[in-house]
Amino acid sequence: MGRAAIIGFLAGVAALTFNVAVSWGQDRIWRDDIEYYRFLGGSWWWVVVLTGTGLLVGLLRRWWKIPDDLDGSLTILQGASVDRSTALPAIGISVVSLVGGASLGPFDGGVRSGAMIGDWWASVRGIDEREREQTTLSGINGALGGLLTAPILATLLITELRWTERRQYYRVLIPSLTAAIFGFTINFAVLGDTFLGVYRLPPYEIEPWHLAVALGLGFAAAILAWILGLVVFSIRRWVVPIVGSGVLRGTLGGLAMGVIAVAVPLTLASGKSQLGVAIDGVGEMTTTLLLVVVAAKIVAVGIALTTGFIGGPVMPALFIGGAAGLALHSALPGIPLTLAFSCMLVAVPGISIGAPFTMVFLAGLTVGIGPVESVPAAIAVLTAYTVTAGFGWLGLPTERTQVDISEVTVQSELFEIGEDTT
Repeated sequence: MGRAAIIGFLAGVAALTFNVAVSWGQDRIWRDDIEYYRFLGGSWWWVVVLTGTGLLVGLLRRWWKIPDDLDGSLTILQGASVDRSTALPAIGISVVSLVGGASLGPFDGGVRSGAMIGDWWASVRGIDEREREQTTLSGINGALGGLLTAPILATLLITELRWTERRQYYRVLIPSLTAAIFGFTINFAVLGDTFLGVYRLPPYEIEPWHLAVALGLGFAAAILAWILGLVVFSIRRWVVPIVGSGVLRGTLGGLAMGVIAVAVPLTLASGKSQLGVAIDGVGEMTTTLLLVVVAAKIVAVGIALTTGFIGGPVMPALFIGGAAGLALHSALPGIPLTLAFSCMLVAVPGISIGAPFTMVFLAGLTVGIGPVESVPAAIAVLTAYTVTAGFGWLGLPTERTQVDISEVTVQSELFEIGEDTT
């Protein structure tokens, strides 16, 4: 417990540093007067910034010798191990990626910085390999407890993503929660900000037919997550190999994201603040525009994840789900806004990253719905998860099932799909 507290505090400081660096950089580049509610509402200088960011990302990856097959945040988390020789450079590239407006979130930076702190502590203290895994997990929990500003949510997420490790849960859970609390404390004390309750929507009276609607929303979320995974796979498998140079690949990726952001401004950056803007302006946007936002964000995330940018997939997946919920409400106004939004918000990332229970919990904490109103969200996540498992060739993300797509064996995590293992 004492060790977890120390590691959690240090990891919280690391996450705070990462968060402050990203926020400071974004505040210097991206203004608030963005016309989010129309096509071509962005400024053309965004293309220059994102193209330059892609070029810089490519150069940094070459200078710092970051391999193309660098372990992602989900791999680090599930394996409870990190290569410290690449961790700090990767965190630096993640800061550049997020500041430059890439369609990624801070999850990767948080996981990587926390894992680095935990692994470093194990090395300094001469801890054996069995305990090194625990210190690494404590570091990850400390960092995510700070980034998510929700210690219990961070602990639940880590536990669920490592669900295949069904042993000695309390040996892992108690230190993990301790580290997450200390990571939260340092971040909340300095920033005074929290992810909880960030999306406030109007309350609604739940009715029996809403449960049936939640089933349909679950099917829609499963299809959307499948499309997201297929886009990432297609870009990585068929487009990226055409460009052999990592520098050129990053530059072209930044250019593409810049053009997308100019055309559809809501696709800019991770999507956290943009989703709040979309909620506030849902009455001003047409269904067509919202559907275009969802499609454009999927493509932008696919480009960011496959052209060398480093960042987390969680927030972009939340944005895609939330924006899809807004689009469904716009197309079918009879479906309550909060119902459509909360169900899609959590169902898409619930299966995309393989953490359905965490996402149900997230619905109540971020949207502010009560226990009863969270039931449709749970139904949507369960439906999406079951449908995804029924697809067979997609597999379950949490079990890292090996599946065949176009004669290429790939990992089933939707954000790492497309890597050859044959």
